[in-house]
Amino acid sequence: MEISNKIPMNRDELGSFIALRRQDLGLRQEDVAEMAGLTAKTLYTIERGKGNPSLHSLEKLLDVLGLSINLTIKMTGNERAGLQ
Repeated sequence: MEISNKIPMNRDELGSFIALRRQDLGLRQEDVAEMAGLTAKTLYTIERGKGNPSLHSLEKLLDVLGLSINLTIKMTGNERAGLQ
């Protein structure tokens, strides 16, 4: 599943998005957490926008839900000047 969203998501939005996707697939938190190698408590906190998962954990979780991460990393002009 690919969703094009150029607007950055904050933790609350990401958590809600993950919860909705899980529910749309008819999966329980416990089952998704186990498949992603997370605890149910960790998934619960992520879905509530309170968790701060590592990139690796987030990738595993999204993979279980049929999603993937597409990151764009940009430097501002000030940061570029410091690298020269």
